[in-house]
Amino acid sequence: MIEQTLSPKSVKKVEKDLAKEEKMEASRVKDLLDDLAKTEKAHTKTEKAVHKAENALAKAEKKELKAVKAANKAAHEHDIAVAKLHSTEQDEQLKKRQNVKLAQDIEVKKVKAEAALKDQEIHSVSHPR
Repeated sequence: MIEQTLSPKSVKKVEKDLAKEEKMEASRVKDLLDDLAKTEKAHTKTEKAVHKAENALAKAEKKELKAVKAANKAAHEHDIAVAKLHSTEQDEQLKKRQNVKLAQDIEVKKVKAEAALKDQEIHSVSHPR
């Protein structure tokens, strides 16, 4: 085997190069660890944001369900009001027809009553007591 000896200058250069490489690797590791920490922090932040968004969604769904129930109740109450309106309109028309019929009956009965009174007067005059 052949042994080569390095000059002190060469040894110093190799040591300097190794120190430089070691420093660069330490810097790369530090950068990677810093990047990892930032990513973990961002991940934690997004987990909190997801949780907050899920809560907001649940709240919005609950509010929407409440609005649907209120809308259904209002629609039902409206249907009842419309039915009552139609029933009341029909009742009004019936009452008007009854009123007109009774007014006609009154006129007919007045005519009959007047005729009967005339007949009575005629009979009273022609048959005095």
